[in-house]
Amino acid sequence: EPLTNPNQPLSQELPGYIMFLVLLCVAEAYVKGPLLGRGGFGSVYAGTRRSDGLPVRLFLTSCQGRLPLEVALMTLLNSAPACPNVLQLLEWFDRPRRYTLILERPLPCQDLESFCEENGRLEESLAKKVLLQLITALKHCESRGVLHRDVKPENLLISTESHDIKLLDFGCGELLKDSAYKHFAGTLQYAPPEWFRQHRYHAGPATVWSVGVTLYNILCVCFPFRGALRVTSKSRLRFPRELSTECRQLIRWCLSAAASDRPTGATIVKSEESVSRAHTSLPWVQAKQDRFPEQFHCFI
Repeated sequence: EPLTNPNQPLSQELPGYIMFLVLLCVAEAYVKGPLLGRGGFGSVYAGTRRSDGLPVRLFLTSCQGRLPLEVALMTLLNSAPACPNVLQLLEWFDRPRRYTLILERPLPCQDLESFCEENGRLEESLAKKVLLQLITALKHCESRGVLHRDVKPENLLISTESHDIKLLDFGCGELLKDSAYKHFAGTLQYAPPEWFRQHRYHAGPATVWSVGVTLYNILCVCFPFRGALRVTSKSRLRFPRELSTECRQLIRWCLSAAASDRPTGATIVKSEESVSRAHTSLPWVQAKQDRFPEQFHCFI
């Protein structure tokens, strides 16, 4: 009798009647609704948990083989205490030729790119709120040893009421390491210039670059450069007149052509305690001699 292939997914090794039970379990537990989106890794549907009516996202992956890294990374992120700014994986099912991930679906909510397309560029005050929450999400990822690698407005859900955000889609994610990454996964428009020049990048500077592109995108509704290869120390960024000097300074800093010139030892934003004070202005950048928050040191 031939040996079982360890590289095959569990779904291909189970008897047919057991797989029928798996499919039945998904159908009995959740109601699949309309398609929310489709990408290279699978399709996302709106859904509802039958037991309590909880809105969920059903992600039907097109991946085959061993347990997807995305599931492993999200399991790390889900361990207590969870982060309110990272979308939670509720459970997952091994199905024939694919996996089904059940994710939370906060309402009312839409991805940040669609939000900007419908409402125009964000006001500076709202962009600050988004930035602070994104930093919180990345801090949580770092604490669990996870690198997202695809930070962009499409991968940020924003509540249309509270403007709270959640980081999602860890399909391009990887385990965090200090050494350079030599394989790019993500969206090229958000890739740092060192990837195009050297085909390598480090987690911190690359993440800061993608945060800078995201910030520019939601404030200007366009990309900062025509191409990362064209980014040089003399590259000029164009900003709307309404943007403050401090905001422009922060974006330029994050989008420094040299990875070593991006924020490393300075504070980008004040602590959340300062943000919560009523009627207190929030400078985008503090003096460079200020110490950067320890919880974000790996990404900066």
